[in-house]
Amino acid sequence: MSAALPQPLKCLAYIANARLPTEKAHGLQIVRMCDAFGRLGIDVTLFHPVRHQPGKLGVREVYDYYSLDQTFAVVKVPNIDVVPIERFLPPTTFLGVLFVHGWLWARYGVGVAVRTAPAELYMTRDPAVAAALAGRGLPFVLEVHKAPERRSLVLLRRVVQSPHLRLLVVMTEQLRQALLERGVVAPNVIVEHDAVDPKRFTGAPTDEWESQKPVAVYAGHLFPEKGVGTFVEAGRLLGNVRVKVVGGMPQHVREWRERIEIDGPPNVEFLGHRDPDRVPSCLKAADVLVVPNSGQHAHSSLYTSPMKLFEYMAAGRPIVACDVPALREVLRHGENAWLVAPDDPRSLAEGIRTVLDDQALAARLAERAASDVRARTWEARAARIVSAAGFTPEAGLISPETFSGQRR
Repeated sequence: MSAALPQPLKCLAYIANARLPTEKAHGLQIVRMCDAFGRLGIDVTLFHPVRHQPGKLGVREVYDYYSLDQTFAVVKVPNIDVVPIERFLPPTTFLGVLFVHGWLWARYGVGVAVRTAPAELYMTRDPAVAAALAGRGLPFVLEVHKAPERRSLVLLRRVVQSPHLRLLVVMTEQLRQALLERGVVAPNVIVEHDAVDPKRFTGAPTDEWESQKPVAVYAGHLFPEKGVGTFVEAGRLLGNVRVKVVGGMPQHVREWRERIEIDGPPNVEFLGHRDPDRVPSCLKAADVLVVPNSGQHAHSSLYTSPMKLFEYMAAGRPIVACDVPALREVLRHGENAWLVAPDDPRSLAEGIRTVLDDQALAARLAERAASDVRARTWEARAARIVSAAGFTPEAGLISPETFSGQRR
């Protein structure tokens, strides 16, 4: 008897225990995936908790903030927000509160999703949500972005044993190996790096810093594992190169600006957060784009698949990146990027100078990176996930003009 053919996937629910919209990268990744599933002809609903929003984010909606067509529906799930009490509790106590809250919200959020928009397939990045889906016997896809520890590891080991898990998605081959070493063994696993929407870079202006050339740019958060300190110290060695840092949480930006004011170097500037629709112009205006990931942190060196990397590639500018295993899954030295030793300001400065001083090399690296990234679209990523989960998209790729309002 021949195997049954995959059935079209008509409806999907994405459950995210996350503040949305958010200036953090995970929010962009979540909504881009929902948008991509929608463009494959799937009826998609995104469920997320109501959370306190800082500053102007309190008046922004998901579609507006991320400049998206309404290719999917959004349902805000009632929630008791525990994040504001963090400053009153010891760190270990708050982590316990957060874990319990996450477990309770997962059960509640799944219940809301089932009642509001029952789906053929559910997707999440949260093991607690995955456990709640497994408990209800619902088919689900779990996407894992980091190697779990302690309670999260115990929970993930249980989740992947569920017969209702259709697919485990991991971000890098290094992460897949780390999960296996930790006893997280799922029957169906695929490695899927992040992706990009190339259309965001078509027609983006390139004169952001025209009078300040040459310019080296890093775009992303300012956590230590991102290697921003290495980039700053490389800037100290680069003299006439303008070093721009785009992004970061407000408190981190303030701290770095204070350091620069006291100790320099004067050619380094922290620009702070930019809304997603302004990022392409910042990247295209650069002469070189930098990924200074630290090799001293497991997540940044082994497990991450930074969206900024694929945005850099789509921007058509040469990339200088630290030579860590996670990035080597995408980048090749001298072909689509110039790789340098991690955590070494002098090596990074020399790499930036090499690319700036050799226009032919810079053009060749940028052209190959742009060519390599053309197949790494969100729609292609979504289609591979749907297929690996045992379905086919309901229809072919749908044009933006199709979406004039919410799907539901």
